[in-house]
Amino acid sequence: MKDNPITIGFDDATFKLKTDVKKTQLIGVVCQGTRMVRVVRDDIKIDGDDATEKLIKLVRDNEKHVQYVLTHTITFGGFNLVNLTDIYTETGKPIIAITEREVNFDSVKNALKSKFPNTYDNKLRYIIDAGNLYKTDINTAGGISKLFFHCKGISVKKVESLLEKICIDSKLPESVRMAHLIGKIF
Repeated sequence: MKDNPITIGFDDATFKLKTDVKKTQLIGVVCQGTRMVRVVRDDIKIDGDDATEKLIKLVRDNEKHVQYVLTHTITFGGFNLVNLTDIYTETGKPIIAITEREVNFDSVKNALKSKFPNTYDNKLRYIIDAGNLYKTDINTAGGISKLFFHCKGISVKKVESLLEKICIDSKLPESVRMAHLIGKIF
C-alpha cells in the first residue's frame, strides 16, 4: 500500500425529515493521503433507494484515480441504504463503511419495520449483506479511539493499515471527515 493512498469518502448533507424537501446531497471528497483533491456530489432521495447507484456513478467518474471507497455508515439521507457488494462489484474498488459506534441491530431493524413496511426486506438485506462489523483502535492526534467498519474487497488487516495512513486529526478518515464537514453547510 502506498504512503498516500487515493480515497474517495462519502457522507450526506444535512437535511430535515419533516419538510417538503425530498432530496439531499451525497457528497464525495477525493483525497490523496490526507490532501483534498476534488469534491463531487449528486442528489439522493431522503429515505429513498438511489444512494447505491449515485455513489457508483460518482466513483466511476473518478475511477482512474481512486483506489479505495469509504463511506460514513451505510445509510444516507435517512434510510437510503447503500449495497456494499454492488458498489464493490460495479466499481472494482474496495469499499469500507466506517461508523463511530457499534450499531444496535435490533433497534435499526425495528425502525425499518415501522417506517418501511413495504420495502423492509430490501432495506434489511443491505444491512445484512454489509457483513461483519469489525472494531479497531485508531491512533490519532487526539489519542486512541475506537472505530467500527464493514468492508468488501479488502482484508481487515489492510483496512487497519489504510486507516492508520488516512486518519490523522479524527478517527474518521480525512476524505470522509471532509465530506461530513462540507455536508453541514448545505
